[in-house]
Amino acid sequence: MKIEVAKPDLELALHVASIGSASTGSDLTTHFVFRHRDEDNGVEVLSNNNRIGCSMPIQGLKVSLSDDSSAFTVESWRLNKWISAVEDSVLTLELKDGVVKATSPKGSVKFQSLDPGQFSYWDKTLAEVKTSTTVSAKRLQTALSHVKLFISDKDTTQPKLAVTEIKKAALQATDKGALALVALDGLDESNIRVHGKDLGQVLAFLSQSGDEDVEIKEHDRCLFLVRHDGGVLSVGRPPHAFPDINIDRSGDDPHFWDLRKDEVVSAINALAASASKEDTRVIFAAPKEGIVSISMSSASGEKVSMHLEAQSHTIPAAEEDGEDTVVAGFGSQEGAPEIPKGGFAIAYPYLLKLLGQWKNDVVRFGINPQVDKETGKSKGGWVRFREIRDGDAFLTLLVWLV
Repeated sequence: MKIEVAKPDLELALHVASIGSASTGSDLTTHFVFRHRDEDNGVEVLSNNNRIGCSMPIQGLKVSLSDDSSAFTVESWRLNKWISAVEDSVLTLELKDGVVKATSPKGSVKFQSLDPGQFSYWDKTLAEVKTSTTVSAKRLQTALSHVKLFISDKDTTQPKLAVTEIKKAALQATDKGALALVALDGLDESNIRVHGKDLGQVLAFLSQSGDEDVEIKEHDRCLFLVRHDGGVLSVGRPPHAFPDINIDRSGDDPHFWDLRKDEVVSAINALAASASKEDTRVIFAAPKEGIVSISMSSASGEKVSMHLEAQSHTIPAAEEDGEDTVVAGFGSQEGAPEIPKGGFAIAYPYLLKLLGQWKNDVVRFGINPQVDKETGKSKGGWVRFREIRDGDAFLTLLVWLV
């Protein structure tokens, strides 16, 4: 097989196919596979690293078939290096006697081809999918980018939490310190499940799709994303399902503060500059009516704090002298660290991750204390953040540190 194609068109196809190519190794996981397509007399380039598979048709090429083969492979890093070095022109790739001759106007180089018949094609699996759903690539990318921040990396000890999955019409993820849900309009019947380790490649594929829609095809062994230009991403389905978690998605928070996002981020970063690196706790409290204090323990052991004005609030202020404290916020619990009355502590890395994707200028801290009905003592609680982005509902819960 021989193909002639303009350098930009080949680069475009390889850019997509590179998503599924392994960076190291000596087998087909590190190779691009060029395969002729009988249905349109075109050629597609494929890659598969055993977790992610990707294919992309090459646009605007001229193909000639021979008795030698209708497919060949080239090691990905070698082909990319050669393409980056040659001039912007029509390039030729030709298979002959197991060797691929790559030619530019100024000369040729040769690459060894492995047996393309041993490549892990997914044609049969894709053909078995009976139903599909279409969704905006940008919306799906935004949702996956959000939950990716809160997926557990303990895939050996907590495999059920190392994935994100659509359950009860919402994409969900948690690492026990935070819980994220995104209700994606139009995917009510979907059961997408993706391992956290694969989300980087999925997001790369979606980001290259721009404002176009992608077709979602779900198989019991893998997920397929199909672009309008024929690009396909295949992602293996993890065997461990995300656990069932009952969360009230629509109820009002018993207390809340509305704070300016940029002021919260600025305050946390300023305090963290003097805080101990090992201590990621940030304490929120209301020392005065309409004022929210944000504090940390400095590296010297002293408490440092900043005060922000709440846009609106339902939290009562602490005692006027501001010195009274209870533990765990809204109650008491033996052995817990002291927190100002009406306050709570959370891990600020979670909050900064969340606010880094927050679209509105004002963020509502929905405060949900949990109290033992019999003893009246605090059982901790969480802060709930809700936002609507392009019609999709984003809900994130940060657990109190008690």
